[in-house]
Amino acid sequence: MFGLERPHSEPRPAVAQAIAGGEPWLLARALQSATPYRLLSRKSGVPDSRLDALYRGAPVSRAELAALADAWNVELGQVELTLPPGTLVE
Repeated sequence: MFGLERPHSEPRPAVAQAIAGGEPWLLARALQSATPYRLLSRKSGVPDSRLDALYRGAPVSRAELAALADAWNVELGQVELTLPPGTLVE
């Protein structure tokens, strides 16, 4: 009765839905975790300028991704599963 109901026809998590809908993966994750970029930068050690580059589609290193996952308190594998193809560089 209160709030909005999610459609039951779409079982994917909110992050995957946002990415499939065209949102950059970094923005989708940041919004899901309610972590502003400044705080994300401070917690992860990834500079603001690099977060901007990742937002615009730059490839992400495994070390950066691990730092971001740690800042979001999620497992690295969960973040990897939602990355668009070709985003992660070794």
